[in-house]
Amino acid sequence: MPRSDRTNGFTLIELVTIITILGILAVYVAPRFLQSSAFESRTIQDQLLRAAQEAQQLAMSKGLGANVQLQVDNTNKRIRIQFTDAGTQTRDTPIPAGITLSNATLNYTSLGDASPVTTIVITGDTTRQVCIETSGYAHGC
Repeated sequence: MPRSDRTNGFTLIELVTIITILGILAVYVAPRFLQSSAFESRTIQDQLLRAAQEAQQLAMSKGLGANVQLQVDNTNKRIRIQFTDAGTQTRDTPIPAGITLSNATLNYTSLGDASPVTTIVITGDTTRQVCIETSGYAHGC
């Protein structure tokens, strides 16, 4: 059998190079995973839009007895839908610690209309807004 001078494996220089590259990447990438994400404010904006749509649909489905309220409560860190259906029912969505929202309370009628017209400001790594029109239409603004 012929003897080969090449052995399988990595040289010390190759290993040190790879470890150095991984170390440099870790210094730049790790902080992005350890701090609150810029996506949190977008996620809360989407959840707030869904909550407004759900509150509007609940009010329209309950008819004249509708008493649907959407509350944004930054003190208790929640988005709450509260309605009357054989007693008071609530549905809460938590707000993450790094996000603040402007407090707001909206009432929805059986036609799906909302009052008052409201702009809710979401503050985190980025600032976003949710506008709720008189017609009950909720959108990012």
